[in-house]
Amino acid sequence: MTPIHHAVRTGGLAIALGLIAALAITEARADIGLKQVEETTPPAAIPTETAAERYTRAMLIGYAAAEAGDFHTALINFRRALAARPGDRYALAAIANMEAYIAVERAEAAKRQRILDLQGILAEAVTIRDWSCAAASVDELIMLVPPNSLERAQLVTYRGELSGFIEARDTVENWSTVCPGWL
Repeated sequence: MTPIHHAVRTGGLAIALGLIAALAITEARADIGLKQVEETTPPAAIPTETAAERYTRAMLIGYAAAEAGDFHTALINFRRALAARPGDRYALAAIANMEAYIAVERAEAAKRQRILDLQGILAEAVTIRDWSCAAASVDELIMLVPPNSLERAQLVTYRGELSGFIEARDTVENWSTVCPGWL
């Protein structure tokens, strides 16, 4: 187990981030030394990064990106680490985690977009007094907002008001003119 893996497993990402800083300093010093080597050494003699170094660097960058919430950058770097060390269980686990986080982000974004769409449909339905469509929109919105939230309580109350309009058969001629067939 490398010191970085040990740090991540025992101390978490904070220690790994400290090691990243140390690695960055080491790399900066190596860059300075590399420039001096380039000036005096033919190109064929310049050392290249080993697979172990590529793996460690990619994992550290991936951990730092994950800590910052940049799951796409983290995923790219964990895949680079896996390429440097095929079959590595740490890289595979990190990739699976990032893919799961990205899937959650996408689902949340789709949910937020659906809420915005429904709010637009609801506003239009209320404007023309399409109570059936308004009620259907509110019903779906209730399912999308967090339970026990103020917003959900307000929607439930509003749904009760809409039920009153529906029961009164108010402006029946306007009903179901706004909502698309899929709502």
